[in-house]
Amino acid sequence: MNDCSWKDKNSNTFYVIKVKPNAKKSKIEGLTPLPDDSELPVKQALLVSIAEQAEDNKANKELIELLSKELKVKKDKLSIKSGASSKLKIIKLTTV
Repeated sequence: MNDCSWKDKNSNTFYVIKVKPNAKKSKIEGLTPLPDDSELPVKQALLVSIAEQAEDNKANKELIELLSKELKVKKDKLSIKSGASSKLKIIKLTTV
């Protein structure tokens, strides 16, 4: 997942995620390019389908659940840094 992530000076990892809510099944689809004018330090986002609806924070909770399983980390180590109400999100993995 290095093409869609970077680390800060404290070794926290940030992932750029593009979410597709209301999917048949929650799963990681692969990588998708970001717009050329994106100010993010990466050129791609991880494309993730989420079965939950994008209301009442359901899709965000499902996203954190899926990522915690895929990354093999506890859910409390993952947080949405930006994009809580957007399809494009930055997820922070706290290493401390």
